[in-house]
Amino acid sequence: MSERVLSVVIVGARGRMGQTLLRAVMESDDMTLVGAVDRSDSPGLGQDAARSVGLPESGVVLSDELAPPRGSIVVDFSLPAATDGNIARCVERGVPLVLGTTGITAETRERLRHAGKQIPIVSAANFSVGITLLTQLAQIAARALGPDFDTEILELHHRHKRDAPSGTALRIGKAIAQATERDFERVAVRARDTTETQRTTEEIGIVALRGGDCAGEHTVHFLGPGERLELVHRATDRAIFARGALRAARWLADKGPGLYDMADVLGLG
Repeated sequence: MSERVLSVVIVGARGRMGQTLLRAVMESDDMTLVGAVDRSDSPGLGQDAARSVGLPESGVVLSDELAPPRGSIVVDFSLPAATDGNIARCVERGVPLVLGTTGITAETRERLRHAGKQIPIVSAANFSVGITLLTQLAQIAARALGPDFDTEILELHHRHKRDAPSGTALRIGKAIAQATERDFERVAVRARDTTETQRTTEEIGIVALRGGDCAGEHTVHFLGPGERLELVHRATDRAIFARGALRAARWLADKGPGLYDMADVLGLG
């Protein structure tokens, strides 16, 4: 990409990730904040966005309306209910979109695919570089180990997370299913409250734990006869997701229309 300074609009600016992104952009040498958006009932509307994270005034007022200037990049970590409208506004303005909102519907994913024909979009359930690599490694392991090994995915997040299982756990499960030619929706098992049914060979189990302040932990278990392989990623600082999202924004700045993910950003796609 060029050496120009990137103009960034953050959507979901009052959320946990939004606050982390605000600080990361304000402290960056190659980005400038040109917009900050949150819900209409969000505290701080009409006030300087940077002051909410203890930084000097940015001149950018927190708003409840997404109006990205041309030449900017939108980074959206808001709620699923707002995603369709945010996609439409980015298409209308012709600006790239980095989307980290999880828990979106199949209909919204279809809108994303359509929008990707008009603007460049990076959409990911998790912008961690480590998680992206873990997903790739899980695919390699699943293919190599074969049907003799059962697959279970365990994820742990803070008590405030709304969706379960996490979008990341689902993405890992889908990647494993794809690598082993299984239909994820058919073989995914999210609960085992039964005394009558044994585990089948094809199942991909997904278990969600919630509590405390854990930024995110994912473990992929491959359980075979006499041995077990575990792939683990632990996020200890929410800033890793902000760094990954802004890395995606930098990468996206000179890309044409398309729907990309973090594997593309890292050159693994």
